[in-house]
Amino acid sequence: MMADEPHRLLESGHWAQQAGELARAERLYLQVLDLESGNIHALNLLGMLSVNSFRPREAVGYLTRALSIHYDDPQSHANIALAYKDQGNTKLAVRHFRESIRLNPDNPVVHNNLGNVLRLLEQPQAAIRSYESALKLQRDFAECWSNLAAALNEAGEFEPGLRAVGKALQLDPGLAQAWNNKGDILFSQARYSDALECYIKATELSPKYSAALINMARVQRDMNAPDDAVETLGKVLTIEPRNPQAHQVMGVLREQMGDRESAANCFQAAIDVAPEMTVAHYYLAQVKGRKSTDQEFAAMLTLWDDEDLTPHNRMYLAFGLSRVYEQRGRHDEAFAYLAEGNRIKAEARPYDDEETARYIESIAAQAEAAIARFGIGNGSRDSRPVFVLGMPRSGTSLTEQILASHSEVAGAGELSYAYDTVHRIRDMTGKAFPENMEMLSAEQFRALGEYYISRHSAEDLALRYLVDKTPLNFQYIGVLGLALPRARFIHCHREPVANCFAIHRMPFDDKQTYAHDLSALGKYYTRYWNLMRRWKTLFPDRILDVCYEDTVADIERQSRRMLEFLGLPFEDAVLKFYANRRLVKTPSASQVREPIYSDSIKAWKRYEKHLAPLVENLKVIADV
Repeated sequence: MMADEPHRLLESGHWAQQAGELARAERLYLQVLDLESGNIHALNLLGMLSVNSFRPREAVGYLTRALSIHYDDPQSHANIALAYKDQGNTKLAVRHFRESIRLNPDNPVVHNNLGNVLRLLEQPQAAIRSYESALKLQRDFAECWSNLAAALNEAGEFEPGLRAVGKALQLDPGLAQAWNNKGDILFSQARYSDALECYIKATELSPKYSAALINMARVQRDMNAPDDAVETLGKVLTIEPRNPQAHQVMGVLREQMGDRESAANCFQAAIDVAPEMTVAHYYLAQVKGRKSTDQEFAAMLTLWDDEDLTPHNRMYLAFGLSRVYEQRGRHDEAFAYLAEGNRIKAEARPYDDEETARYIESIAAQAEAAIARFGIGNGSRDSRPVFVLGMPRSGTSLTEQILASHSEVAGAGELSYAYDTVHRIRDMTGKAFPENMEMLSAEQFRALGEYYISRHSAEDLALRYLVDKTPLNFQYIGVLGLALPRARFIHCHREPVANCFAIHRMPFDDKQTYAHDLSALGKYYTRYWNLMRRWKTLFPDRILDVCYEDTVADIERQSRRMLEFLGLPFEDAVLKFYANRRLVKTPSASQVREPIYSDSIKAWKRYEKHLAPLVENLKVIADV
């Protein structure tokens, strides 16, 4: 053997790899190992070739051999970390990335890759630190700026995220990933049209970019364009028929469109491709009118024993298992899993009752002070908005569906428009809500009302009334009542324990921190209820209370009450609300497509012995 033969083969393999001749490159690297079984360069190159060819198991084999020969090689650690990441072994990936950084702290790519794995482990703050370390070493690293933006979005830091992604696009306007990440940040802020433009740009740059297409479908759904969303997801499944996320998102969309059978099939398709996808297991378990099979149940229990599940995945699995145990009448076990899912959520985002108390007192006091200064009738004179609000799971979806079945009412669904309007005050005053309300003039309240109206589509504004069914808008009644003095508010409520337990059994988003601790739920509900009392004192003729239990008992009487409140004639169609095929983007999508039912009213009674912390904190509500 000539002494330089391995070197020649390595060089030829490298040139073949650069030319895209991967099979030839692999043959040449293997020839090097035939000549020198411990050639660390060939082992590393074969390892990375295997990673890039989606063969992580083979990559781990080659790179383990490389590390056994030279453990202190930072590149081998970085390469095997990528292989472990692709295998789903994120903990080992983090360990090897950190070892690589210990051995060579000056490689920005490794810091960036560590950040990517930390995001998979749901550690956005740690990921942010890794990306920042990379950018200290290489300020023009566009992909890293884009990744930093994604991590900032996951941490809820939207404005810094937009600045970071702006830097990425300044460096590389053709970086499709950055356009997608910008869309995600805008989507998180409910800036749907802006987000859609970013996803379109990402897919123009990279037509087969599945993640951006899936995000596009999500935003199309939230823009009330379900047919467009179905078409977009169809493109993904044409490109990647086995894309589990596309199947899962299609399932959610089909359920919201009222097709539960198709929804279940989509969730099952996602599980068939990715059995570890716990969110698909959860959604399949909660499809109304369907009982999980023993095989599905066993698969979920097997997943539960996986010690490497991230908290996020374990949380969804816990909520799903709770539903399956409930279907089988095993309520103590159902509650045990429900408690675990909620514990994970509460641990990630604890509820702060003192902060909530200060916030609620401020929004009420600021509204009272504004009314004392210049009264109520100075805002926009538009009389079309009807706000259906209350706690989540209080009957708001049912109420909206009844109203939207009337020929003179448009149901706009859950919107961010009130939130956007309220937080627009910061632009007017330079101060954050709610303390900034005291700085507003009557003319500025009118401008806020006109801004709210401007956010709606011409289609929704074409009828006499448009319904904004966003439950937590109850906190904005003060601003909305002043900005839109002819708007009306329909306040939905139900028996407090039933309402709170219905919230507790859903994996609500991280912003609703009160939802995942029974004591917190009771405290928050009480503060909400007392706030509504104050609003009814300030706007006595503009708020109609609608009790869910009363609607279930006598839907015609309650429908007539609501229509009379709006000055509308009664129409029989409102009693057949379940025939309305409009998109319903809430957890109540299935319920509002059926005739009225009463089986959920006392569902909490089966769990009553577990609910003492909730009941104790609701005792101060005396006149519900």
